[in-house]
Amino acid sequence: MDHAAAKARILEDESAIAALPLDGVTLQDLALAMLAEASAPIAVKIVLGRRTVALLAQDGTGVDNEHFLDLKLNTVFNCGHSSLWWFHHLRSTGRTLADVAWADPSRVIDMGGGVPLLAHGQIVGAISVSGLAHEDDHALIMKAARRLIDRQ
Repeated sequence: MDHAAAKARILEDESAIAALPLDGVTLQDLALAMLAEASAPIAVKIVLGRRTVALLAQDGTGVDNEHFLDLKLNTVFNCGHSSLWWFHHLRSTGRTLADVAWADPSRVIDMGGGVPLLAHGQIVGAISVSGLAHEDDHALIMKAARRLIDRQ
């Protein structure tokens, strides 16, 4: 896999999601859209700052999914990019979480499904999804976000 090319695509995703309005109604619509579009049961968490604005889980998810939501959010806030970008960054540099001083594996994770929310180029929140393959978690967030952005 070409991890550098994957990182570039993910940076485009991060730029695109910057157009998403950050009001409560839009973010709740985003959470509901992801639940409706998912191919399997998922859990969704959206935060602004560190305040939870949406936390929803479908039947068939469990406590592990909620734990993964928080790991993915922490990864976004700590690495400054989506958790899928972090996954590809580590692999493109031949490293693991154990090689990164700040990356406590009990607090962050190297798998997709966490995406930053941006305002004026700064991370002001994040979205996380758990329940699908980690690349599909990321893709679901982006598909639902792009649909909401295109409706504006």
